[in-house]
Amino acid sequence: MLTMEINVNHISVPKTHRYATYGTGGPDTQYFWFCLHGSQMRCEQMIYKFSDFDPEIHYVVAPEGMNRFYLEGFGGDVVASWMTKRDRLHEISDFSAYLSALHRQELQKLSPEVKKVGLGFSQGGTTLYRWLHDQPVSMDVLIGHSCWIPEDIDLRAGATDLSTVRSIYTYGLQDAFLTEDRIEALRQVVHKNNLEVDILTYEGGHRIEKPWLTELSQRLG
Repeated sequence: MLTMEINVNHISVPKTHRYATYGTGGPDTQYFWFCLHGSQMRCEQMIYKFSDFDPEIHYVVAPEGMNRFYLEGFGGDVVASWMTKRDRLHEISDFSAYLSALHRQELQKLSPEVKKVGLGFSQGGTTLYRWLHDQPVSMDVLIGHSCWIPEDIDLRAGATDLSTVRSIYTYGLQDAFLTEDRIEALRQVVHKNNLEVDILTYEGGHRIEKPWLTELSQRLG
């Protein structure tokens, strides 16, 4: 009896990606936001959180995750995610290249003095940390929002020098995913990587609260 041998291989091909923007994105822009949504979201949902921001001052770019699927089995809304446990290293490499290309493209429209802010919500926050570890990125402020900071990589030895980036971590006090034990474990990850992180809390659950986002923007200087 013959034994069937299955070989799994990989091939890289071009792919078209979606992203959404808010603001004029010109020489008068003061803040460039590059925002990564959470799992089971769309890029437009991330942009909506900035609808109260002045579009002349803030330019927001929200890439969409590379993996799209139906929210309800075989129908309903089409949403996206950034990675799964399968072929994780390939997915990290792919989204890192995609994010870097988009970041460079949009940054070219703006003044050299613009303040560059990276924000990642939930899975998008973990994606943000992995991207900065994989690629050299010009960024002034890093905001991890209700996310897990990856513990399997040395953030001190990444392609982006995080010691030159102001780091903020924020989460809602009613977030069901971020228990006291989980936050303590996250603090240990921060300590292990010798990161200086401002941890800021707000009243809310596992979502981006628009009033808190506005307040957060006012703390950027």
